[in-house]
Amino acid sequence: MSSKRFLFNPPTKLKVFKNDLAPVGFFFDVVSTPNFKIPIMPVPMRIDKLTNHQPTLFILPDFNSLNNIFQKYHLSINFEQFFIIGLTNLISYAKIKYKEITRRNLKDEIITQWFEKSKNLNAEVYSLTQTFTFLISEFLKTVYFINSEKTRDKNSNVHKHIVQYCDTMIHYCEEQIDNNELIIRKGDFEEEVKLYKEKKNKYYPEIVSVDVDNLSLNKREKRRFIPYLIYDDLFDCFSYNKKKILENPSYDLSINYWFENRIINKDPSIDKIKIDELNFNQINLNLFDIKRLL
Repeated sequence: MSSKRFLFNPPTKLKVFKNDLAPVGFFFDVVSTPNFKIPIMPVPMRIDKLTNHQPTLFILPDFNSLNNIFQKYHLSINFEQFFIIGLTNLISYAKIKYKEITRRNLKDEIITQWFEKSKNLNAEVYSLTQTFTFLISEFLKTVYFINSEKTRDKNSNVHKHIVQYCDTMIHYCEEQIDNNELIIRKGDFEEEVKLYKEKKNKYYPEIVSVDVDNLSLNKREKRRFIPYLIYDDLFDCFSYNKKKILENPSYDLSINYWFENRIINKDPSIDKIKIDELNFNQINLNLFDIKRLL
């Protein structure tokens, strides 16, 4: 074999499709890593829109439904902190992958432009809103049961509850995929679409078109995405987490850092945070704070 080494120029940017909706939601993961010390994770973990400073659609949960969950479990979430950490993890991952692929650093101004443009996108994907609401509410329920056991007998089988949480999410994703339906907004009405189509015993993910309001341009656009991939990513994530936890019963699954960092609070002050009014336009993506967290 020749000993010659060929040098290939890395791409200057990642490929991106302008009409791709690229929705991203955030959820409480259960396994921290050196890169994601506080595991509030985005899904799907896409960076193409970010690195090309094109907008992403952020999927928000149903805050009114979570309001009821807060009261039921006597817990609340600091959503501004929740989203900032989720965004930080996404940006951190984007910086690493972008450098690996292009051999370049991701500039701060590109990140800022991406975020400001993303705040101007609005679309209703009702099923995804329901999914991320369910993810957050089930995690709060898990935290509630862990704390309740600690209060009663000073001991709680954290691993048991976290594995049950993973099982719940695995089952939920399987159910969503089996049901093969997604509710979106088309025009001023709800419409049911499919996650995939079946042909000759093979399954093909559907590309779904959604009406998107671009507030900066004051116009409605058509954008597309593949919703099946989101449920597939969530299924893989929780299946992997469950496997890692069962393989290592001594794995540190402390929930203390959620309280120490004031992301979850035991004394819900629902009226003060005005949860039903929260949106990404209220979140100040301060790059100095982001750099501190990276």
